[in-house]
Amino acid sequence: MAFVYACEFPDHLWFDVARDVWLEELPGGGLRLGMTDPAVTRAGRIVHVRVRAGRQAAPGQGVASVESSKWVGPVPTPLEARVLRGNPLLASDPGLLNRDPYGEGWLAEIEPVAAAPDLRALGLRYGTDALAPYTEKLRQEGLNCIRCADGAGQ
Repeated sequence: MAFVYACEFPDHLWFDVARDVWLEELPGGGLRLGMTDPAVTRAGRIVHVRVRAGRQAAPGQGVASVESSKWVGPVPTPLEARVLRGNPLLASDPGLLNRDPYGEGWLAEIEPVAAAPDLRALGLRYGTDALAPYTEKLRQEGLNCIRCADGAGQ
């Protein structure tokens, strides 16, 4: 695990720096998608999550929507994919996104439309390769990550 301005970046994930989402490769060719620590920090306390299971989305289109104490918006996919399912834990506890964005707080499982997509060719960065662009991005934004505790901001 690496840190940039107190934001976590696990070594085993692919990062779409521009869209602030991550992908994890799953057995069988599927992918798990989630919001990055910086994205969750910007959003604040997450209060509602909706995933559009069954939807096919083009790169940049939303596969989920997130509502927080200060933001409502889509969470985009970095590649053309079908949404297989959303994280069932988020229905009753959307704050998992704040507490564990790379673990229990994942958003959706997706299936790439193209077989075996080349994630690097799509502009994603793997593990520590994402650190340099995130260092610059977070420096420009003046963002430091702080996880929301239960009850924070209420």
